[in-house]
This record gives sequence, structure tokens and C-alpha cells, in this order.
Amino acid sequence: MKIQSVQILAVNTTNYINWTLPPDITGSEIVCFATGTLIDTEHGPIPVEDLEIGMNVRTLDRGLQPIRWLGSRRLTSAELAVNEKLRPIRIRRGVLAENVPDRDLIVSPQHRILVSSPIAQRMFGAREVLVAAKQLLVLDGVEIADDIGDVTYHHFLFDRHEIVTSNGAMTESLFPGGEALKAVGPEAREEIFAIFPEWRDNLPHFEAAREFPAAHQARKLALRHQQNGKPLFASD
Repeated sequence: MKIQSVQILAVNTTNYINWTLPPDITGSEIVCFATGTLIDTEHGPIPVEDLEIGMNVRTLDRGLQPIRWLGSRRLTSAELAVNEKLRPIRIRRGVLAENVPDRDLIVSPQHRILVSSPIAQRMFGAREVLVAAKQLLVLDGVEIADDIGDVTYHHFLFDRHEIVTSNGAMTESLFPGGEALKAVGPEAREEIFAIFPEWRDNLPHFEAAREFPAAHQARKLALRHQQNGKPLFASD
């Protein structure tokens, strides 16, 4: 079953646009936060559903950055029941490190989480990598949130791919690559092109905030941390 409708917050945040995904797109590639996720902003943690275009969000690499575009989609329990690729992932409090996240974090399966550790350094030559939430299902305390009924997913876009703090954990913003723009559907894509007109005819190559390990390597990374009793996010 496909998602029936998506709500997009336009540049004028008093307007809303409803659109339907094209038949060949499931939307499973979009990175999303569930309603209630707290995002660190210049005014402190704010629920993701209360963010507004132009609001400054704290990012790991570039300090305060303004939100350029916001989108959300509501999925019913029936839709989630028949499409496991859309089922939310719950990362329980303290799974990544002590008090990280600082409360349960619920995201879409493809949403990438920052892993920062010596194990990542040894495996990838980089201390910090971004791993999809679904690849962390091998960990105790990370699970498909089957107990959730309907869910509303939210995503937001900056000028660049950024790392933000959500429920005390480091996670990614929407990565504005070709697959992500394809997945949001034609109307949302047109809205994004209205904000970034230069992308319409010549979509630039976007640099990811951190490396994206292959799926099997990401699962191996998670397992190594669990087997060695090491946190996935180490500040030292």
C-alpha cells in the first residue's frame, strides 16, 4: 500500500499543500522524525512538529542554521501494517551512550544516526559515520515500534546536509540528493525548486555530512560495539 497523502509546509508557513506520492514511490527513502521528537534550536529543544521555516536549528558543523523547507506525512496503522519499510524504529533511551538519546527516539527506518567511536575509526578511517536506524536493529534496545498506531513523520531541509540534535542524539537532516528529491514527489519537489531555483536544471552534487557505510558494514559496526560493550557515541 502506498502513502495516501503528504502534508507540505510551504515557504509561507500559513499555507499547506496536500499531494499524493507517484505510484512507483513508497517514500521509504525519506529520513523522518516522529511527532514529539525534540530538536535543539536557538530557543532550546522544540518538538519537530512546531518547527517553522526560517527557525534556526543548532547543527554540529555549522552552528545555527535556518530551516529552508519542512514536510510531514501521516501514516495510518493499516498502512504501516502492510509496508514494513515504513514502520518506525524506536531507539530507547541510553542505547547509544549514557543518556543518549535522553528519551526514546522514534524515526523512520532510513533515518541516519551519528556513530562516533574508536571502532568506527578502525573500520572506516573516520571516527564519525552516519548509520541508518534500521541497521541498528541488531542492538538491544533498538526495535521496530509495532506498538505505535498512526504515526506522523516530519522532515526538514537546510542549505546543506547537517547533523542536528534530536532527543539528545546526533542525527541527520534531509539529505538533498536526487533520490530524496524523487521520493518526496512532484509537488514537494516543485516547492523545493521554488526555494532553490538553481537546482531545477542542474542539481548540484551534495556532500554528505559524514560517510554512509554500506548496510552490511553498518550492521557489523553496531554489533562490534555491542559485543565489546562500547558506546556508539563516545565524546572522548
